[in-house]
Amino acid sequence: MWYKSWGFAESIAIGAGLLLVGLMLQLTIGSIQWSMLSAPLNYLLLVMFLLVLGVMYTLRKHLYFVTWSMSQYAAVPALGYGVAVTLVMGLMGWDEMLSAWPFVLIYIWLMTMVGLIAIDRFVRLITGRKVLNSRLATFTSVLNHGGLFLAMVCGTLGNADMQRMHMTVKVGAPEWRALNADHPTSKIHELPIAIELHSFTIDEYPPQYVIIDNETGHVLKDATWQIEQDSLFEYAAPRPDSDSYVEWHSMGACTAAHITATSTVNSSVKVQGWASCGSFMFPYHAVKLDDQCSVVMPDREPKRYASEVSVYTESGEKVEGVIEVNHPLEVEGWKIYQLSYDEALGRWSDTSVFELVRDPWLPWVYAGIFMMLAGAVLTFLISSNRLA
Repeated sequence: MWYKSWGFAESIAIGAGLLLVGLMLQLTIGSIQWSMLSAPLNYLLLVMFLLVLGVMYTLRKHLYFVTWSMSQYAAVPALGYGVAVTLVMGLMGWDEMLSAWPFVLIYIWLMTMVGLIAIDRFVRLITGRKVLNSRLATFTSVLNHGGLFLAMVCGTLGNADMQRMHMTVKVGAPEWRALNADHPTSKIHELPIAIELHSFTIDEYPPQYVIIDNETGHVLKDATWQIEQDSLFEYAAPRPDSDSYVEWHSMGACTAAHITATSTVNSSVKVQGWASCGSFMFPYHAVKLDDQCSVVMPDREPKRYASEVSVYTESGEKVEGVIEVNHPLEVEGWKIYQLSYDEALGRWSDTSVFELVRDPWLPWVYAGIFMMLAGAVLTFLISSNRLA
């Protein structure tokens, strides 16, 4: 099959060979350590890769492999391999897919194809040689392939420079030291930014009630009781020598509710009492229904939690803001996410755990994505005009 015009068979054979080599490398030398390829080495690799692509494209008339690599015969099986490897590794629970040799070799093969096509379309665009039906269609192809190449290359090489840190901050104590999120047992890193926590707030979902077995503590899903909440204290404390609760808005207050449980078998049987999920200061309190079961209030689920902070930088800048889940604060290239808090203290937590992420290559990845989006819009418009 190697002596005539190449087709799908050669691409399938090349993909199989790359997978085999990747598996051998994975078993012998282990996963790729991207931390060893951080700046400036990844910039050097980028320059070398672009030079190789440029030389390959320049010699395309003398190297049949290059011309074939820009055809659908090479691209379709390569994409198939890429999708298959991604699915298999995902189903196997391979967390660090980008560090696996089989995936990376297939990925490099795809990047090479996309890069050669992007160069070809760009050269044809600036020289006036049409590759498609019009100059606009050629420009659209440049956006699609160039954007994909930019996103793939920068997303890969940028992985070496990405920093992901976890920082634990207490109220009133500015902190600038953090641990590597991927290697929490490694040394402490001093960051160029410091975070001061002013306050932590948490909003919780309304309390829920479940019926449990008195002996095993297991939830009884088929219990024959209907629970109604008569009154609720968001902040409460138990009365001394009593099963009742009073409102109490001090540190350590718990949630307490007076409930009425009615038997669904005999509606005349009712049990009343106070249930509480407790806190770090007070124990939980259950309402005993009979010898077999009781009503308890599980710990309330957090609906929203946020931290009011001030962030200081080495340049002297001070940024104030509120950080909550999925709403990070961005300061000098760092995105600061609310990760956790002191769950033992709950709503009274005086500690926040933040995740700080810095990826200097991310803007270029976004640029590639926006190029592809623009290319997709132009492709749609061109197709619409043809149909019209």
